Amino acid sequence: MTEVTFINKGGRLTIECREGESLLQAGLRQGAPLPYACGAGVCATCVARAKPGTIHNLWPEAPAAGELKVDKGEVLLCQTSAAKDCEILVSSKIDLSHLSSLRPKRFKAKLVNICNETSDVATFRVQLPETVSPIAGQYFLLRSSDMQGFRAYSMTNYEPSTDALDFVIKKVPGGIFSNHIFSQPPDNMNVEAFGPMGFATFGPSEERDLVCLVGGSGIAGIMSVLKQAEAVNHFKHHKLFMVFGARRIEDLFFLPELASLRARAPDNIDIHIALSDQIDEHELPDTIHDLPVHQGFVHDVAQAVGGDASINGRLAFIGGPPQMLNSCIALLLASGLPVSDIRYDRFA
Repeated sequence: MTEVTFINKGGRLTIECREGESLLQAGLRQGAPLPYACGAGVCATCVARAKPGTIHNLWPEAPAAGELKVDKGEVLLCQTSAAKDCEILVSSKIDLSHLSSLRPKRFKAKLVNICNETSDVATFRVQLPETVSPIAGQYFLLRSSDMQGFRAYSMTNYEPSTDALDFVIKKVPGGIFSNHIFSQPPDNMNVEAFGPMGFATFGPSEERDLVCLVGGSGIAGIMSVLKQAEAVNHFKHHKLFMVFGARRIEDLFFLPELASLRARAPDNIDIHIALSDQIDEHELPDTIHDLPVHQGFVHDVAQAVGGDASINGRLAFIGGPPQMLNSCIALLLASGLPVSDIRYDRFA
């Protein structure tokens, strides 16, 4: 064990860090209020500063590593471990005296129940050795033994207490974890899991109409939100406007589940499909599984079909690739929705 002290102008907080454990994971499991958005080396939200020789870089090729000012000692907390007892300078915006009650844990888990949904999207289950109580919309970090860094995946299922986590994964060229999934490894392959994490969550006390704009595998966390909302009869009194986008018809999945959800509350749930790739008009069906189909990107279809009336005053959940997220955020802000009412995670 090494001792790591996070410091800023407002104070200091000392934690214990296990060998090879990232500073972010060590801090979060002990309640440190450290900033993060992905926990997987993608977003650079967890940038801090360390003295040379005091840390190890766990994944030098992390996507956000190129954004660091190395000459000023900048590091990613999610990709850095302690080489010895050390001090880490963190943002002065962090109140180090305010410990969090949400404390994720690290697990030795098993990869089971892989199912191909499309040619490049699969679902899979991770079996934990004990139960956890995630909030709808949260995610876990996962990695196999041959990976340098963790990857973030949102859960599609929601139960108040569970030891089985369901995920969606998109095949990525050169992606180690996705290659494992699509090569159909044997059941019970060992994986490491850390979580639950994330703030793009939905709680049963939120009495708001919802708008969900999602693309591809970005629908994962939103499925968890919708299952929690239905479990508390949210759509008995509140509305949902949703657009689910993909490139082509063959890239769609979870449509039976979405159609069934809509059928159970048809007066309050409005779900549309957006197909972005060019399709001849005669090849574009009016509906799929009784869900209306439109040509265009998610944000364009949302504006054309729903407009401001389907956005204003609602709580928004969005998920998908970076360009789609940016376009949807711009639409929501232009429609008058405050930033505080837009919930999402940046994984890619």
